[in-house]
Amino acid sequence: MILEESELFDTTERARILITDESERANLGSKDPGVSQKTPKSDEDIARLKMLFPFLVGFSDSYIKATPTAELMKIESTALKIRDAERGREAIDKLTTNKQNLSSTFYEVKAGKDNRCDVIDDCRYMPPDVNSAVKQWLKARQTIPLTGYPPVSSYDMGAVGLAGLVSAKGWCEIHNPASNKLSVRQFNITDCRNKVSISKDQKEQSDSGFLEIAELQLALRTMRTAMSHVMHWNFSVHALEGFLIQNKFCLSDLSGVDKPALILTQFIDYILEQNSERWRDSTPFLLSGELKAAWEAFFQNRPQAAVKKGSHQSTRDKAKRETDPKMVLGVCFRWNRGLCTKAKGTCKTTKGKDLKHVCDFNADPNKPLEICGKEHIRKDFH
Repeated sequence: MILEESELFDTTERARILITDESERANLGSKDPGVSQKTPKSDEDIARLKMLFPFLVGFSDSYIKATPTAELMKIESTALKIRDAERGREAIDKLTTNKQNLSSTFYEVKAGKDNRCDVIDDCRYMPPDVNSAVKQWLKARQTIPLTGYPPVSSYDMGAVGLAGLVSAKGWCEIHNPASNKLSVRQFNITDCRNKVSISKDQKEQSDSGFLEIAELQLALRTMRTAMSHVMHWNFSVHALEGFLIQNKFCLSDLSGVDKPALILTQFIDYILEQNSERWRDSTPFLLSGELKAAWEAFFQNRPQAAVKKGSHQSTRDKAKRETDPKMVLGVCFRWNRGLCTKAKGTCKTTKGKDLKHVCDFNADPNKPLEICGKEHIRKDFH
């Protein structure tokens, strides 16, 4: 038995009172410390001790009578310390033992009727599969129809605060693991309001993407929750969401890029299409680690990546111009090496900035802005 901190405090306090009572009755405070006087414990005392301290139930009455109360309390204190030390290992040992017993523990699966609503078979509440997500995916591919089961929309999304966020199209497509029409847009409340069929051109305009990253994050969470209801063994959307969360939705790559939510929407839809192809080919879905390479290939081939790269280059050049001492001082490097043939006062950079024909020798590297500055060439005088 493991006592909580409050119970341990109460137990210790009761023990202290009992020890005090025993000491007084045994007259342990006599003037002669060499004399040890003890009052035998009565049957009533033993019964009360066993009631207050359940651990004493395992000891005989004769042992309790012969052992001082203080010693009995020490036994309990030691036992508590041993239990506390073992408590950390207890959970690990339990998990390890249960894992070892899985291969030899079988559950009886009885054939029964199930209509997914008012008649539910008990097998739905068996312990879940503990194999890898990939193995579950491949086993499902061998077991269920290629296009999944007939779709419904009566799952309880309201229990997790996501009621009304899945469109009818979304429910139809998420039930089909082979569908190449599944899109994260179908789990956006804006898309759910489009009840009337529209033309292809209007549809393309309405599918321009999410305006905000937060809106996309909610849609992705909604799709992952819906997937958990529809196919509990399908972790492909979980892996996709995990990759995006771990990489902060790739905002380091998308900073300074127009419509980052639109690019992420297109990437998510691309991964969903890739996973549907892998389902049809009976191959594993894209794992979180593989998604990193998929993102890099997807983004680097977009024009926004080239614009961002050029922007970074421009930023680095600007920073260099602002921090490089020689650029700040405006000294002609070629003249200091004896290579510039331009006349004094006519030497300029390609962007038209005037360059000085003065010595750029720096005697102290810790003071880069302090140069010789005299009108002679560095290579001849230093």
